[in-house]
Amino acid sequence: MQAEFFTRHAKQCKPAPPPHCVMQLTVDAGAITALRQLVMRFCGEAMEFMRVAICPDTRKAKVWLCINASMAGAVMDLILRSLPAAEFGRVKNQTI
Repeated sequence: MQAEFFTRHAKQCKPAPPPHCVMQLTVDAGAITALRQLVMRFCGEAMEFMRVAICPDTRKAKVWLCINASMAGAVMDLILRSLPAAEFGRVKNQTI
């Protein structure tokens, strides 16, 4: 009976999800595919989502990129080296 209690209790305890970071940036609309491929190649499953909104009247796109917080600095560096015209805005840490 005692072992059953601990087994059930252990199954109910879930590890906390890793902290994530949402980066907001603006890039040329023509660079969206390159950005997605670059981030997917570097982050893999550490990328939660990438949301894109094309800005009307410009050739720019706003991008919200949610990745594992431990990779944020490296991803920012990679993007700036590969897409020097990228403009970073807000970077927010959160737990999903």
